[in-house]
Amino acid sequence: MKNTHIKLIVSDVDGTLFESGNQVSAATVKMVHDYQKAGGVFTLATGRLKKAIEPFIQQLHIHFPVIVYNGAQIVDSVTNEVLAAHTLDRELALKALDLLTHFPLDTIMHVNQVPYVRSHTPAVLEHMEKDGIACHCQEDLTPLADQDPTKMLIIGDPSELKQFANELIVSAGYDFGPVYSDWNYLEILPAGASKGAALEQLVKLKGFDMEEVVAVGDERNDLSMIRAAGTGVAVANANEELKAAADRITQGPWNLGLEEMLEEAIQSLIDNDAGK
Repeated sequence: MKNTHIKLIVSDVDGTLFESGNQVSAATVKMVHDYQKAGGVFTLATGRLKKAIEPFIQQLHIHFPVIVYNGAQIVDSVTNEVLAAHTLDRELALKALDLLTHFPLDTIMHVNQVPYVRSHTPAVLEHMEKDGIACHCQEDLTPLADQDPTKMLIIGDPSELKQFANELIVSAGYDFGPVYSDWNYLEILPAGASKGAALEQLVKLKGFDMEEVVAVGDERNDLSMIRAAGTGVAVANANEELKAAADRITQGPWNLGLEEMLEEAIQSLIDNDAGK
């Protein structure tokens, strides 16, 4: 680990905080609390909306801002105040919606922290269950492009997602930076929005030194955060591209890898207090 004293740990949620099932293990909860008692700060960075991580915020006693929507928003975990926000370009959203009519893909458009879908397809229902959210049905999503959408999540076959992204880049006339947050998830984010950019903004806002920060993740949407942090960590189950970019790879997968970092961070703070 590059850092001597780890004062802030930022963890991805899905595939890092837990494998699946929206359940944070008792061991992880205890270790986060021990880290906080030692003087460390723990927070989350996720592609989910704030409401979808509320149970984890409560369990883990997080009183620090969280990064949501893959960096499109930074939200106060206690007051729900949006501290920083980016919105999707209207023309890009309209071009995406038009192009989607030619692909067997599902889309979820987020506006004012509310997810909208054309219909509750099996893929949408599965996503709703995974994130613990309700999606509002609206047959025509086009009017939402005028309401400063936060992001669009496209769900489907990876080959179809890649083709869709390539055609949207051509239609838009520029590379909008498609973000793959899972094997079947493509996210269209506002220009300049990423977990890494949000982490840099959050660290500056709260007066931390980036060298005191550890970021832990597993997927390609964590790349910018892994690169921005003083120490970027890929859990053992991480995407190979993320592993290649990380400063270190944990021995354990999912929360077991996160717990490795928490244990080291706790010891670093104990050593610091002891003057080592």
